[in-house]
Amino acid sequence: MPILKRIPGPMNLQQMPYLPLIISLSWAFLASAMLLESDLYRYAAIALLVFCWTLHRTDFHHLKGDWLAQLCFVWALYAFLRFAWGIVVYGEKGASEWLYIFPLLIPCLGACLYATRDRLFAAVTFLMVAGFLGLLLTLDISALVHGERFSPLYHHNPIHAAVGCGLLFISSVYWLAFAAETTILKTTGGKVLATMAIMTALLCLVGIFGAKSKGVWLAFSIVFGFMSITAVVHYGRRHMLVPGAIALLLCVLAAVVTFDNIKHYAGPTVVAALRLSEQAMSQEEIEKAMANSVSKADTPESMRERLMLWTNAVDIFLDSPVIGSGNLWLAKWRNAKYANVGYTLIHNGYLEILVRHGLLGMAMLLIFVATAAYRIRLAWKRGLIPSSLMLYLFSMSLFFFITMASNSNNRLAIGESFFLLAGAAVLAISIMLRADARPSAQTIPA
Repeated sequence: MPILKRIPGPMNLQQMPYLPLIISLSWAFLASAMLLESDLYRYAAIALLVFCWTLHRTDFHHLKGDWLAQLCFVWALYAFLRFAWGIVVYGEKGASEWLYIFPLLIPCLGACLYATRDRLFAAVTFLMVAGFLGLLLTLDISALVHGERFSPLYHHNPIHAAVGCGLLFISSVYWLAFAAETTILKTTGGKVLATMAIMTALLCLVGIFGAKSKGVWLAFSIVFGFMSITAVVHYGRRHMLVPGAIALLLCVLAAVVTFDNIKHYAGPTVVAALRLSEQAMSQEEIEKAMANSVSKADTPESMRERLMLWTNAVDIFLDSPVIGSGNLWLAKWRNAKYANVGYTLIHNGYLEILVRHGLLGMAMLLIFVATAAYRIRLAWKRGLIPSSLMLYLFSMSLFFFITMASNSNNRLAIGESFFLLAGAAVLAISIMLRADARPSAQTIPA
């Protein structure tokens, strides 16, 4: 069962009976960074592009005339030339600068996703099953019982793991929502997978709690509220009454059981953040307020380090606010106020963009996000995608963009994978919109 409404496209699999399975696994591997922090998603992206260029080359023609696709190509060329200029002229290669060339792949992956759209539901199913097994194998029950921190799934640290659990939770919930919108739940296999989706979502909640990432706790709380409200709006009060009551009861019980532990880990940070906010809103300058927070002994160490990193980043951004410092940002970092902080991962994805590409880079991101939201909603209104897919894309994006405020997730495997997949989904939907607008375009209902 396809997630997207099927618009006839060439995918002759009669001579290749195992190809559908391989394609589904490839898309699952591209999204695997939410489970496993590795370069597997890059190899999957390359494999998908080679496959589509070999067997579905005509689908790349759909990108012609799409200004958003052209913008991605232009930005990638600009980022590459600027990266090369920094190396050749200044001998500075920066850090992770090549990530900003990745938009080159997004339109191509979008055409590939469009060509293989019937394999997406299977890909999400594979990912959900793998996540369920991974959580079972990595949840530390002893640490959970004693309120200690542990890292679920297979990531380099608990913060990355918490983000991965959040993305997997959202994937599992909307897998279940899509299954409910179709006939999948009427089959025995569908009911088994639905049970697994529920269990995966619950285990993700345990993983998020156990990872003790305060930024993810905040992001997840906001997104959970968004998911709850939109579920009522799109699926109606009558359908959501029982599951909503159960979810509310579980949330209340979880809050009561975990309150002391959450207060222990998040309390000092909340107090320090409120104090910083009060100082910033007074006559005191924000830079001075941040410096005061850094110097105070009761400021949590993780927050102190972030404030030091953010101070450095803001100073570098203000030195070249329009186009950023390119590769030279790292050279400037060596002379920054808190250069001795020990590392250059800024722990704020937006500052990561601003120090390199300034307001121009941020404008590129905002234009893509705003256009994506418009096109996704338009596709839903036209009946090209179901409510579950629209809400899935919105919820995933909202969660990820909130977590970027306290972590440099866009410099991680999970961030690269997210942008490639989310961007590809937008371009695939864009192709569907253009095809649907043609009078001769035939459609087959999902």
